[in-house]
Amino acid sequence: MEKLTEPGRLYLKDYLILEEARKDMERFLNSVVDEAYDLIEEELEDLAPENFTLDIWQNESNKGQLYLRFKCIDNNKTDLFRQDKSDITIKYRDIRNTMDLSDPTFIKVFVGSPTVASDVESKLKKLSSEKYNYDVYQPKYLRLNLDNSSKSANLIRDEILNKCNYIRKLINSIQN
Repeated sequence: MEKLTEPGRLYLKDYLILEEARKDMERFLNSVVDEAYDLIEEELEDLAPENFTLDIWQNESNKGQLYLRFKCIDNNKTDLFRQDKSDITIKYRDIRNTMDLSDPTFIKVFVGSPTVASDVESKLKKLSSEKYNYDVYQPKYLRLNLDNSSKSANLIRDEILNKCNYIRKLINSIQN
């Protein structure tokens, strides 16, 4: 014989309200990611460093993730970057995809490189510290504006483009 615990009884009592609240939260967060995606996609053409392409990708099956990937299309100027591989990715994650947020209204924007591109990460970290006194790989935590999805999307766009501009300058300085 099963017996429902007291927390389970409390949850069951408010089940419809809690489910509606979850759906509302997901609608809002999905709207923020969709708007940020559209804003960044509009500017992609002008952002790519020489010998690179940029593409933006949104995880449709696991919402709350956005990736701006730098792919080297010609590594003749430097053998640091692997050709036709995304060695640098700017990532966005919200509360649904990261457990290191102290507050559920925060989101995380950070740069990542795969393990096979650890030399890229080392070089960019060192160069960004020397040139700009800034670690481009350092995560940035931003607070969502819960009253306005467009303001939140613009905040994400601004931070992703900020990191993108640093990376573009660093790549150009390595290639020249």
